[in-house]
Amino acid sequence: SLIGILWAEMDAAGFEYPNRTITFVVPFPAGGVTDLSARALAEAMEKHLKQPVVVVNKPGGRTTVAGYAVATAKPDGYTLGFFPISASIPEAYSYFQEAPYSSKDLIPICSIAEPIQTWVVREDAPWNNLKDLVDFARKNPGVKVSTGGKQTEPLCLGPVNRKERVGFVGVAFSGDATNLPAILGGHVPVAILDYTAAKTSIDAKKLKPLAFCSEKRADFAPEVPTIVELGYELTFLPLVGVFAPRGTPDEVVKKIDALAGKITEEQDFRNKLNNMSVKLNYRNAATYQKNLERYIENIKAFFKEEGLIK
Repeated sequence: SLIGILWAEMDAAGFEYPNRTITFVVPFPAGGVTDLSARALAEAMEKHLKQPVVVVNKPGGRTTVAGYAVATAKPDGYTLGFFPISASIPEAYSYFQEAPYSSKDLIPICSIAEPIQTWVVREDAPWNNLKDLVDFARKNPGVKVSTGGKQTEPLCLGPVNRKERVGFVGVAFSGDATNLPAILGGHVPVAILDYTAAKTSIDAKKLKPLAFCSEKRADFAPEVPTIVELGYELTFLPLVGVFAPRGTPDEVVKKIDALAGKITEEQDFRNKLNNMSVKLNYRNAATYQKNLERYIENIKAFFKEEGLIK
């Protein structure tokens, strides 16, 4: 493959990066799905690079503490971030968070994964698919839909509300740890949850998934349709990827991107992500950069439509 050729050329050129420990900064506490994905990638990188790749957790500031730590790090390729959308394009969320840096202070190296946000209802709910729910909401406006935070609303709730004009009302919780009990306890009729947070309850037949907020179906739950195939347009994809501080040498960015591309083709890495119910979604530096630029515009436009920013 092209990635393999690029990799061999760099090795032949005697390019000496890395020659010491690389730090991966993750904006969430240890044990969560982003952290575990970062650790799977770090472990695979270590094998190829023959240098330690250490994951450091820096939660706080709605992911911007970690974002700022990378944005202000020495741009030598030894401090990298493993970031979700909120940390990588903080200016898109400026209406509810002040970040001391912007996406211009970071270089997107590549995307790796796509956590899957999922429309779920309780098993005893009368709706078996998203169309049933939309039809009900058309006759009964104001149906509450809980989310793990305002930042997820443009992804799942926005496209459906925009097209159907049924007036679903978003109820933002502080995260899925508080969102999940709300739907299980019947405090809200519908929730949008990360699939990994909902999986145990789905497997136990306490919740049923109606749709994934994604472009393509997931290998780990091929029976669940996506909102795109149901006719809705996505504002953005919640891609998680690798970032470097602005000013990091091109050769470093190319080397990490080529290596990550190679790792995402390895069965062991693919299995690890699949077992965590995380969807693999590798995009190279150029594509990822273009995606993020478009997402900033789309997310800002959504919040404007909602009357949240002037």
